[in-house]
Amino acid sequence: MSDTKEILHQILNDEKLLNSRAFRDRVYKDEPIIRTAAQLKKSVTPSRIKEMKGIAFTPEAYWKTSAWLFYTQGKLMEDYEDDFTFSEDFVKYYPSYRDLSVEQLRGYFTWRTKVRKNIIEKAPLPFVYIYIYELINCIGSDDPAECFTRLKSFCSKYVCFDSSIAKYTDNWLCDMIVYYGLSPELANDIEDISFDIKRLTLIHWPEHSEDELFEAISDLSSYQIKKSLYYTAAPQEFKDILVRSFIKLSEFFMEKRKNSLCDKLFGNIVECTHNMFASAIFYDRQSLRSCDYRFSEIHSYTCRNGKWKCSKYYGNRGKNGHLGDIVKAVDSLLREKNDFRYKISISGVSKTALKIIQDEINSFYAEKERKKAMKIEIDVSKLANIRKAADITRDKLIVDECPENMFEDVIEKASDTAAEDHSLLDNNEIRFMRAMLYDGDTEQAARSCGKLPSILADSINEKLFDTFSDTVIDFSSDSPQLIEDYTDELRQMIPKE
Repeated sequence: MSDTKEILHQILNDEKLLNSRAFRDRVYKDEPIIRTAAQLKKSVTPSRIKEMKGIAFTPEAYWKTSAWLFYTQGKLMEDYEDDFTFSEDFVKYYPSYRDLSVEQLRGYFTWRTKVRKNIIEKAPLPFVYIYIYELINCIGSDDPAECFTRLKSFCSKYVCFDSSIAKYTDNWLCDMIVYYGLSPELANDIEDISFDIKRLTLIHWPEHSEDELFEAISDLSSYQIKKSLYYTAAPQEFKDILVRSFIKLSEFFMEKRKNSLCDKLFGNIVECTHNMFASAIFYDRQSLRSCDYRFSEIHSYTCRNGKWKCSKYYGNRGKNGHLGDIVKAVDSLLREKNDFRYKISISGVSKTALKIIQDEINSFYAEKERKKAMKIEIDVSKLANIRKAADITRDKLIVDECPENMFEDVIEKASDTAAEDHSLLDNNEIRFMRAMLYDGDTEQAARSCGKLPSILADSINEKLFDTFSDTVIDFSSDSPQLIEDYTDELRQMIPKE
């Protein structure tokens, strides 16, 4: 073997031989000029591959499509396995079996054999696409659901080696579901369909919780909420105000505009021609059928005599810039409201929308202050002292016998208190109170002392506050009104003349 290699080395490095006309005028292909016996052995073509290559030269192949040839060759080779060492890399666009050399074909089928055993290895990109084309054509299994599962599993793993395949595979997975009539739920975690689910959440916002609305807004917004410094500092507050602002804007568009807020954000649903399995080699074996398929009310397909159409939101099917502007506006106004250290600018939002958001922010904080003011706090530590004081009071009230003059003393003290309260008021105030207590003319009583009724009422309320711990005259309306609960006590204090 070493002698053979030496001879080959001498021949390939002989300048006279290489410059001779025999070598100079020859056109070389992409293969070794001289091969060893081992290389000659490797180049032996298996009979099944010969048979597959022969299909391309049959009379039928001359008038059939290239997609038919791929499908026919693939079905012949769908259970074929190989064990061949192949380490070259190469590039081909829209690769098919007929484009590959025998060595490349054997390398592909060896790689596919491992893939089917769940051994995923990096391979030349043409191998990857041929395998994907096989699955979308149901080569390897007659069950479309099984082929879908295989394709989805393979793509999720191989994307670690080459992320470029994701550009096409999600669309092909959706097309498989539609073409073969599989369950719509199979597409729920495919990004394009997942976005539609989020859009439906915002379209039907009254039917969803605040948490669901926030997650939908966050997933669809081009402005990344969860990276915001203000959101990091006050996540619940940001979430509450953002959802409330979205709801208020939606209500405004519903009442004041012809189209909804979601129409403004996402545009209109449009029906367009759909090229099933675009950019792939696919043999349509039901080219003249008619059918309908629906992922949701905003994403559906029709086929009439083999011509497919798709109805959905076109344009940007990813993160939404208009929604991102609204989210950024909420972030900016919150920072301004709370004098946050880092400010951000606002763009792409109308003055009307900004006012609605600002009003909602102000309303949120006003409600927060009201709740804070209404909050009653009980100091549990003081309960023991309250009980102790109650026990002392109880003991004082419980006596063996009641003195004969006890009630007289109580009555006398009450009379003294009343007289004391009565003496708090001057003659003008007493005259005014009698007019109120006994259906007199309060206006005349006030004029007679040269004062306004409101001035007299304020003075009386102030003087009697310690006695009643409350105002006794209400002047919130046009005329003064006695507080009904205190009328009897006031009549005892100020008897009718």
